[in-house]
Amino acid sequence: MLRPYKTTNHNNHLMNTLLQTAVNAARIGGDIIMRHYYNNNVKKLTHKKPSDYVTEVDRESQDAIVEYILKRFPHHAILAEEEGGGKEGEECRWIIDPLDGTTNFIHHFPVFAVSVAVERLDDSPRDVSSIEAGAVLNPVSGELFSAQSGGGAFLNGKSIKVSGRSKIEDCLIATGFPFRNKDYLEEFLTIFKRMFNAVSGIRRAGAAAIDLCWVASGALDGFWEQGLSPWDVAAGSLIVKEAGGTLSDFQGGSGYIWNREIIAAAPGIHQMMLNLICGR
Repeated sequence: MLRPYKTTNHNNHLMNTLLQTAVNAARIGGDIIMRHYYNNNVKKLTHKKPSDYVTEVDRESQDAIVEYILKRFPHHAILAEEEGGGKEGEECRWIIDPLDGTTNFIHHFPVFAVSVAVERLDDSPRDVSSIEAGAVLNPVSGELFSAQSGGGAFLNGKSIKVSGRSKIEDCLIATGFPFRNKDYLEEFLTIFKRMFNAVSGIRRAGAAAIDLCWVASGALDGFWEQGLSPWDVAAGSLIVKEAGGTLSDFQGGSGYIWNREIIAAAPGIHQMMLNLICGR
């Protein structure tokens, strides 16, 4: 059953409807995931590539999310992670990860998420400025992060902000290991060593969407990772931006949703993280 959700008061009815749809879609996916999780029911486990899994739960969650969205916006486009998750459309496109952290889910490690974002399809730059709304749900913890463009970021309806730390040595940051493409490993280990020697601590939870939201809420001061896809970061990037965070790719540019690398951080440490990654 979908639960009521309070949004900020915006005059733009479509924006509020998009946000509500993203939130409801994330909850639909989360309900499906948790039904299987509590029943310890993971069937038809397959490998998309080494160390990259997909289960029937991923597909069931995706199918239900897409069905829900297209009933409300039948002319919108769809970009979703699992096979068959593409559809051309007009005006807006939904970017969906039906289960971010599948390996965690398989092992009952309680950090995984449903991520749903919607981007505007027009001539504007293809970066976070085109993302209109997004929601990320960790169904185990009940943490529901959400944002809409210009409306702030929220955790279970309460406003959130990134941390105010500005000394890198005091910071707790997160990363993700390059398990999908081990060609990144040597570069990753070089960066990891620089970060490890500079910061207070490093964590690796295994779900980029959640890591981004923890940056937005101040639980983490920063996050970096390579090899990600748009559905991993689209919703979380908007949530970080609306929480006052700074985002870039590894060159300091704005293409982080699409070019498979991202730095998300409190403004006071973003440049320091970028310098460490670039070896400056």
